[in-house]
Amino acid sequence: MRFEAHSDVKGKISSKNHGNMAYMEDLKKVKANSTLYNVYAWDKPQQLGGKEYMIGTLKLNGSLISSKFGDKDLYFRHQRQDDDLKLHPEWEPYCPRYSLDGKCPFQKLMQ
Repeated sequence: MRFEAHSDVKGKISSKNHGNMAYMEDLKKVKANSTLYNVYAWDKPQQLGGKEYMIGTLKLNGSLISSKFGDKDLYFRHQRQDDDLKLHPEWEPYCPRYSLDGKCPFQKLMQ
């Protein structure tokens, strides 16, 4: 999947704030009901004739707000790529691999 910043928000988050919480001030400037991303996905690896399709958008339902719940208790489930490769083993040579002892770089955050 690929997330492409939508024109509603493109360029509104300063790159100089990466790595700290200063971007939170930029997020307060995002207008309610803005579209954040266009979402794209490949139907199979490009090398096997795959095509990229826009599959949807990620849009706010109101305004962004900060909360203790969002900071402490909101987590997203990640699907392992290995599950896809079990269904389509022919994709294996075209899938990027990372040398992190075979673990997701965010795995520690999910435990």
